[in-house]
Amino acid sequence: MHDEWAAFGTDEGESKVARRWSDAYAPYGTCRKCGRSGKDWAFKYGGFCTGCCKAWRRAKAEEHRTLKPPNENVEVAHGIIVTRNVAARLRGRAEVDIPHTRRWRWATRVARVEMFLPLAAAGLMYVVGVPLPYHHPVFWVACFCLGYPVLLATERLIEVEASQRRPKVQARLEELARARQQRIAEAEQFYASAEWRLVRRRVIDEQGHVCRSCGRRINDDNDLTVDHVLPRSRFPDLALDRSNLHVLCRSCNSAKRDATAEEPNSGDAH
Repeated sequence: MHDEWAAFGTDEGESKVARRWSDAYAPYGTCRKCGRSGKDWAFKYGGFCTGCCKAWRRAKAEEHRTLKPPNENVEVAHGIIVTRNVAARLRGRAEVDIPHTRRWRWATRVARVEMFLPLAAAGLMYVVGVPLPYHHPVFWVACFCLGYPVLLATERLIEVEASQRRPKVQARLEELARARQQRIAEAEQFYASAEWRLVRRRVIDEQGHVCRSCGRRINDDNDLTVDHVLPRSRFPDLALDRSNLHVLCRSCNSAKRDATAEEPNSGDAH
């Protein structure tokens, strides 16, 4: 015990003492998977040794990943295949670009208040001087005669307007999909050019392997990206301007692309 505390003054001695005390207080048990016995802190959290506990956690993480709904590919235009999430985003933009007509909006408003048509019929009969009690059959016949034609007219108008708008939305969707495919092809050609690779290397040499967003040092070259501060698609004149470039880790670059999902390949992902 004296030897243990004698080495406590140095960092190496401190780590040795901490490890010995940790081993001393570790619970003793037997792994219920591999059968190894000994002192291990992992026995306190489920009856597994350290190795089996890590394997169990990896298996649970893989199971959780496989339970997520698959992002399937769909064809939005002839020869253009995108993921389901991208197709939903493009369709939403197409829906916004092709607004509904004024007649459709008025028809939907009337359809929302059709439940109040019996009250309107009662008020109309009261105005014309034919007040009837609610339990009288003539009242319900009058409500039906006044409400049912309005219901049919609104439903028919909504259906006609939707049938006329649907081809326009599909055409706009195909146009957006083709424009997106063209932007991706241009981005791939740009990032494969010798000019970009030279500028990218100079930016990395100037700014170092440190992410400008989170401040983390990037040790893996696959995690190192160079991003455009102002998107290249909107400001093509600044695509090779080093003042418009900064070093980002892959996670921060992906987070920026998710925030501006309308601009694919806004940063360097190579």
